[in-house]
Amino acid sequence: MNEFTTRWQLRLLAAQHDLVEACGGIARVMEKTGYSKGQVGRWNGGIDRDLMSLSVVLTLEEDCGRPFVTSVMAEFHGRTLTDAADNGARVAHLEELVAGLVEKAGRLVVETVKARADGITTVNEATGLRAISAQIADLNAAIQDALAGVMAGERLSVVTGGAA
Repeated sequence: MNEFTTRWQLRLLAAQHDLVEACGGIARVMEKTGYSKGQVGRWNGGIDRDLMSLSVVLTLEEDCGRPFVTSVMAEFHGRTLTDAADNGARVAHLEELVAGLVEKAGRLVVETVKARADGITTVNEATGLRAISAQIADLNAAIQDALAGVMAGERLSVVTGGAA
């Protein structure tokens, strides 16, 4: 079990700052929560900082659609969040693609070493190496497509540290 140290508190405070910014800044958060400028300012930064209540965190995370503080809390417990809509399916697919890429790249290295062992690469060996290389290219293209989807606004989350 993690100990709640200054490091974790600073991470929560940084997440709160990001949350306030993602929700449109201090004035917008004041409107959304009904708290004073001073209180929201203490959540956002400065010398005298406060932690938000859970109800404020939930309200603001719902507003901006990004779980800044909740993610840090989950990480404290050795977990990360996944999008409930896809139940981690895209993450599993991406991990599967990357694992396949690593496997094929390793196979390409092994087969290349075997082909070069006698100092001569035969046509059959070259054909085999090209086939593996083509598989690597296909996997790389699929990974690029998956990541492009993330960059285009889709969410990608990873679950680690055990079952949720």
